[in-house]
Amino acid sequence: MHHASSYVIGSKYAVAALCIALSGIANADGPATRGAPPKSPNNQSPARPASATDGLDATFMAFELLGIRFRPPTGSISKADGTGANATWIVTEKTDPTRFIMKVSRLVASDAASSPAQQIDAYIKTVSERPAPNAVFQVRSRKEFDLDKRPAAILYTSLREGSGADEVSAVQGYFIVQVGPNEFIIMSTLMAESEFNAMSGVLERAFRTLEVSDPEAIARDRAMRLGRGAHLLEGLDEDALRRALDPSAKGKFPAPRWYRISRNDPKGEAQEVGYMTIVAVEAAQGVANPDRPENKWTKDEREMGLLVRVQVRTLVDAAGKAVTDTDGRYWLRWDRGRELWTVRTTTRNGRSTKTSTQLGIRTAPTSGSPRPVLEVAEVSTAEGGEPRRWPLPPAGYLSQAESLLLPRLLGRPDAATDYGFYCFDTRSGRLAQRIDRATPGTDGFTVLTQPTLESTPVTQRVDAHGILLRSAGEDGSVVEATTGEALLALWQRKGLPTQ
Repeated sequence: MHHASSYVIGSKYAVAALCIALSGIANADGPATRGAPPKSPNNQSPARPASATDGLDATFMAFELLGIRFRPPTGSISKADGTGANATWIVTEKTDPTRFIMKVSRLVASDAASSPAQQIDAYIKTVSERPAPNAVFQVRSRKEFDLDKRPAAILYTSLREGSGADEVSAVQGYFIVQVGPNEFIIMSTLMAESEFNAMSGVLERAFRTLEVSDPEAIARDRAMRLGRGAHLLEGLDEDALRRALDPSAKGKFPAPRWYRISRNDPKGEAQEVGYMTIVAVEAAQGVANPDRPENKWTKDEREMGLLVRVQVRTLVDAAGKAVTDTDGRYWLRWDRGRELWTVRTTTRNGRSTKTSTQLGIRTAPTSGSPRPVLEVAEVSTAEGGEPRRWPLPPAGYLSQAESLLLPRLLGRPDAATDYGFYCFDTRSGRLAQRIDRATPGTDGFTVLTQPTLESTPVTQRVDAHGILLRSAGEDGSVVEATTGEALLALWQRKGLPTQ
């Protein structure tokens, strides 16, 4: 069987783009950043006792960069849009179609004396003065109140567009709470007219659970977790990294670990998304670059270190007529002073193929350049890409190889512990802060990984040695340990490509 890359799915909802776009305020200067990380990664903070019938999740959904948390409707998931000061979050249900869409963001008003009521007035005025053709905008209800001694307001409006069979009717909710002299948290929601009676009360209850974090206390938490991460990495020597290698029998190359990737369909039946193999071995740096033959290796390329190889196959369509194969090779010198990785992704559809490669290099510090620099370049078959460069922080940098094996390096925790790192995030293509929370379990432990401060965490269940058993993402995809033989039989039975 071959192997290949990640699978992404998004929910669909009528008039979402139209109505969510209306949630901007006329006198807004843009979102501000205020650090406020929760005690644990995004969406997993402990909750106060919850009513079993209030329609809300028992756990809080937390947003570090906004400095807030709240209990969303049961079964909600979130996804970040943008990064840093420009980030917003979209919250929906796991089901597709979802009954609502919620956009969560921070707003900074140009008027320092502004209030939630004034913001709503400005919003109504702006939308009323620029009506769209064949559209009807109407204020449905509004109210102002205090939320935990902070000024707050709720507005519901109706929007109808089109006519006859093409008419679309939606209700937008607008929830706003003041968190500073001219700063607000905005939760704008969208739902079909037919869902209003069922969802409006649930959404208001969710809004009323909103809590604003203390920035100073949160900053201390962030510093503490980064300190724990730096301390962990400072203790990683060659012996510690070698203990993370996969075992080999009688000097043979270790067999890779196999994982099935699936997602349940609306009927609850598991559908194949792809599969993955991973293996950690000792190897020369040159092995990480498949384009370099061994007889041309330089002195650096002959240096030995930790090599993690990940191969993934993803189905582009359910029948497997088109697939994406990814081969990732991540190398780290035993003293952690240098790293190199290549990730080659090829999409195959019949006789058509398209390939791109990511190359990452971190060179060792020198007298002329004492601060290490990370360079990452994206290269396609059609054109090259200029590398992006980041000077690395003095402590707490997690290499790509270590990030893939982190549960093996953490050791089994005695209590829930947060770690903070700086790590290159492949999805956003930047050097970002990462959060990992290790929690003890019966036969192993759980690691909740948040690749960036904006992203949604991935839950990994590992055995006592940190070997991945199962991981689950907010998109519903599940990665589960299996064997090559079992996976081959499953794919052959389903008529999926194994070559």
